[in-house]
Amino acid sequence: MKSVTVYCSSSGALEPHFTQGARDLGHALADRGIALVYGGGSIGLMGECARAAKERGGRVIGIITTKLMDLEQGWSGCNEFVVVDTMQQRRRILMDRADGYVVLPGGLGTYEEFFEVLVARQLGDHHKPIAIVNHDGYYDPLVAMIEHGIEHRFVRPAVRGVLSVVNTGTEAIDALLAHEPTPHDPTQFLPMHAGKDAAADIARTPKAPQGGGGTA
Repeated sequence: MKSVTVYCSSSGALEPHFTQGARDLGHALADRGIALVYGGGSIGLMGECARAAKERGGRVIGIITTKLMDLEQGWSGCNEFVVVDTMQQRRRILMDRADGYVVLPGGLGTYEEFFEVLVARQLGDHHKPIAIVNHDGYYDPLVAMIEHGIEHRFVRPAVRGVLSVVNTGTEAIDALLAHEPTPHDPTQFLPMHAGKDAAADIARTPKAPQGGGGTA
């Protein structure tokens, strides 16, 4: 694994333990020799993760839009810095430049990026691993929402098998490295293939623990 895209918050108003979690991920990436691909900002968890990776000698690749250069304060410390016109271009490059994805705590933009990556995996557009860092239970509601969709047959249980829900950045990298891609089977992932055996399908697939440390 040569590079990992990290999705996370650009907010500067977060509790300090979230900041430490982002730094731990940056250190973990650099220590494994894995390049960080991220949104290019210097503030919030984005900036903390990038600076931590660079401190340990890691390679940092920032992808940002012209509009967000000032708002997210584009970080000049990146080894490679790409400025694009639109958010659609930014998200596409963030997806394409990675061998795997890690989702740190974040807001609406992070949710959007996460679901775009997850839906692409569901469709078989990529076979890359995805890890959610459920720091301090931040993503418990997200995991519960996915489980709610599975329970009501809007989401297929196979989605649980392509997500790792963990507690720390180090665990996230371990999960990505341990991932073994399997051939994509649309009959297992896409809702239109769910039939009368869907309830049994759900029952056979264990749920993810709400507090992290498992798979969803």
